[in-house]
Amino acid sequence: MALIWLVSSLPGRHLPTPKIISLDKFAHIGIYLILGLLTNRSIQRLGVESRHVWLIYIALLISAGLDEWHQCLIPKRSVSVWDFAANATGLVLAFVAFRISRDRS
Repeated sequence: MALIWLVSSLPGRHLPTPKIISLDKFAHIGIYLILGLLTNRSIQRLGVESRHVWLIYIALLISAGLDEWHQCLIPKRSVSVWDFAANATGLVLAFVAFRISRDRS
């Protein structure tokens, strides 16, 4: 999570500009999918109850929204609802993976 916030705090002029717009969204999905999968691993190792997993994922969604919002404070960066949607998509995919793996256990 700290790495995500660090990278999103870089001023816009230091970031490569993707030639394909959708490539940026796939990066957002991938980063948050990895975060979710790492969270899943922690949840399983710690034996967190299923009813608390929802709260963890809500906190991750809030964090993704705050990460997107804080970019309006960074020079040459802007807030994007589409970036947040991509972040949320990655988290939803990770949550689905968690539910599937838990149901198989």
